[in-house]
Amino acid sequence: MNPPPLRLAEPDTTPTAMNKSSTTQICSAIAESHPNRGRTGVSLALAGALAMLPLHAVAQQAAKPATLEDALVQIEALKKQMSDLEKFVKDQVQQRSASPPAPTPPPTAVATQPPTASSPPSDKSLETGFVKWNELTVGKSKFKLYGFLRLDAIYDDSRPNNTQVPAYIRSEDPGAPAAIASAPNSHDLTIHPRLTRFGLDFFGPEVAALGDAKTGGKAEIDFYNTPSSESRNAPRMRHAYLKLTWDNAFLLAGQTSDVISPIYPIVNPDFVMWGAGNLGDRRPQFRGEWAPKAGPGNFILQGEAGLTSADDGQDLDPASAGAFRDGEASGKPTLQVRVAYALPLWEKQKLEVGLWGHRAWEETDTPIGTSLRTRFDSKAAGVDLTIPLYKDIAWLKGELWTGKNLSDVRGGILQGINTATGNEVNSQGGWLELGLRPIKWFSIHGGYSMDNPDNGDLAGAAVPGRSRNSIWYGAIRGYFDPIEIGLDYLNWTTDYIGFGPGVDNRFQTYISYKF
Repeated sequence: MNPPPLRLAEPDTTPTAMNKSSTTQICSAIAESHPNRGRTGVSLALAGALAMLPLHAVAQQAAKPATLEDALVQIEALKKQMSDLEKFVKDQVQQRSASPPAPTPPPTAVATQPPTASSPPSDKSLETGFVKWNELTVGKSKFKLYGFLRLDAIYDDSRPNNTQVPAYIRSEDPGAPAAIASAPNSHDLTIHPRLTRFGLDFFGPEVAALGDAKTGGKAEIDFYNTPSSESRNAPRMRHAYLKLTWDNAFLLAGQTSDVISPIYPIVNPDFVMWGAGNLGDRRPQFRGEWAPKAGPGNFILQGEAGLTSADDGQDLDPASAGAFRDGEASGKPTLQVRVAYALPLWEKQKLEVGLWGHRAWEETDTPIGTSLRTRFDSKAAGVDLTIPLYKDIAWLKGELWTGKNLSDVRGGILQGINTATGNEVNSQGGWLELGLRPIKWFSIHGGYSMDNPDNGDLAGAAVPGRSRNSIWYGAIRGYFDPIEIGLDYLNWTTDYIGFGPGVDNRFQTYISYKF
């Protein structure tokens, strides 16, 4: 019997086998040619070589050797192909070495990108499930976007001076002059999105030449500027300032809130109860704060030099006198100071009490009233108090103040100077509020607010003076992050010199989306 014909073991020419063998030889060639070559050049050359390997594998699969002689011929062909491939890789590496590196592009403002397959997500992204799309970086500065979208609906059963920014209720006395009067129980309804807010917080580098000061700032707007119509609300600057911060102190330059009257009632967000018990506003200013550790809490010292007439825009001179605001005409700034102590209580709450004062000057070019005065003083002194009664579940807060000529800091029911007599209007006021948050998603609030100008200072005024604002109020809030809803009720009475009061029941509701 003849033995079976001898069959040669066929070489494994599948793509997998070819890739393994070829890759090993290519890597060896690269390592031998450029042992100190950077990872980038090696990767580019290797990528080009690997792209060619499947072609070799497919070509080899096209014809399988039938005899020993055919197999030897194919082996020699493979050796030549590998030699050519190694030469190709060496040439690519040498060309890469001879070429200058590509210039690094300048930094550009880019939003933080979501993690990709080659870039694992940050720990923060893993924890929250959200990408921090609202953070931008330019050079050494970081910008964080924040704000909310909001819609308010308001109903009054008697007329305020303005449906959206009320400071007092018009007299319902039938005999009152048209300048202050409204028919009894003249109701109104308004709906607006003006409290929608957008802001940017700035975080910059430390400045070694300024004692390693940390740089930062804020720019914030809403839409409470004078519109061309109610569907064309215009942006209004709220805050715009830069800030230099050290361990327990900072300096600020720009527009922000006054130092005095630092807290405010929860109701009437459109006008923050200005002219109705709450003082202070925003103005361009230079400001400093020092808050060193003092016992278990912190001592706080704040000071401000700002623009007078920034809020009331007062100019008692006739237009022919040049239209200079009285505060600017004085040549002096508004000065404010506050001293406070903050004591940590419970978990994250603080008991804080502050004493503050305000001083400003105004000057006219023409004499005012029967006193023929051209220079006027603005003064105020007050106290603020915040008491956490039990953790973040119950708290009490409020302010008391007294002063004169306070229209530029929103006191005296916006009456600063009696233009008939030329005298400043003295006033006293304040507010007190209790808050309860028994569960995380719900809170309830109740309070009282009052502004009480001196009747004697209002006597003889061309327009009957507003002698008292008195408001009882309640509010509820629902917190469904990022949605917040609220409902406010205010029982608001404004008294007048010589005429009957105006009494309004005001209801305000809103919904907002915070980001």
